[in-house]
Amino acid sequence: MTRYIRNSKTISGRLHDEMVMMDMDQGKYFSLNQTATVIWEMLENPMTIEDICTRLAEDFEVDMRQCREDVLSYLEEMTDRGLISEEKG
Repeated sequence: MTRYIRNSKTISGRLHDEMVMMDMDQGKYFSLNQTATVIWEMLENPMTIEDICTRLAEDFEVDMRQCREDVLSYLEEMTDRGLISEEKG
């Protein structure tokens, strides 16, 4: 089972209603929308896609199949950017 966790070298903080972060290794800034911010905050501890979608379903009206597709796409993008990493287990 694959779990995801955020990169500890990424600095993040809230600016108004969104999360902004900077990857120190890349020297790049990123901003996250509301849903991505919730996911980012969840990834303080390792979580599976199923864990993330279950928690999102509690907060938002979301179809689980669509949630899984959207969350997987987000996690792949963030992994590619080096902002989160996968833990195989």
